[in-house]
Amino acid sequence: MPTSAGKPGCPCINATSILASLTNRHCKLSDGQATGIQLKPGGSCVPFSYGSNQCRQHDLLYDPSCALDELAQLQHGNSSSTASSVPTYCIRSWRYVDMQTCKKESDERVFRSSYFGFKASDVTELDVFYSYSTCKSTADDWFNVEDQILDSGVFNGIDLQVAVPIYLKPMLYKRDSNGEILTKFGDEYYDDNIPYEGVYIDYLKKIMEISNGDIRSMTFTHRSRASSILSPLSGGKAAIHDIEDGLVDMVSVS
Repeated sequence: MPTSAGKPGCPCINATSILASLTNRHCKLSDGQATGIQLKPGGSCVPFSYGSNQCRQHDLLYDPSCALDELAQLQHGNSSSTASSVPTYCIRSWRYVDMQTCKKESDERVFRSSYFGFKASDVTELDVFYSYSTCKSTADDWFNVEDQILDSGVFNGIDLQVAVPIYLKPMLYKRDSNGEILTKFGDEYYDDNIPYEGVYIDYLKKIMEISNGDIRSMTFTHRSRASSILSPLSGGKAAIHDIEDGLVDMVSVS
């Protein structure tokens, strides 16, 4: 893999101890022995040396989501696999840098890490900065996939408020005091002590179960009365207003 010291005026840093300090992200590397760090909660496990010391294809070397390099592909006898199957950002060289020096002494573009910087919800009081241009490379390919990669991560133990916008037997419903299934709203709809039942409820509960704690809880609730005024003809659209207003996180059916 190509390596270099990068351009003068924008020195690399050894971020090993910085990444190692994030104990809540520690994980076991693929060898099952050494400890590494998750690039995001529940994400790829890479060595603490990821991004440090010199310009390298750090993602191709260390991030399993960048697939196997050509040598490993040959070892596995997968002749149909080629470097073209690897996402383009994986082959770009970059490194962690001294942001203050780069900003003052060079013209290189420097960016705050979205893995370990302020965008990471589980990281506080820590910033790591990187540069592609000091490695005569480009960050464009990373920026094209950055949001997708970060958003594809786990919820990290989220509690969800789920609006049930309509009764739709057998998908969504409540029962009256006699145990009969209701098909029209009444006062019971706004009483969260009376549970919702149905195929969709069971389906969402199953998703929560197989998330293994990624989704910690789901609370099924009614949509607001105001939402019915905004969208009187569609319960699903009405509930979306409650999402926009921050009252709930999702809708059980649209």
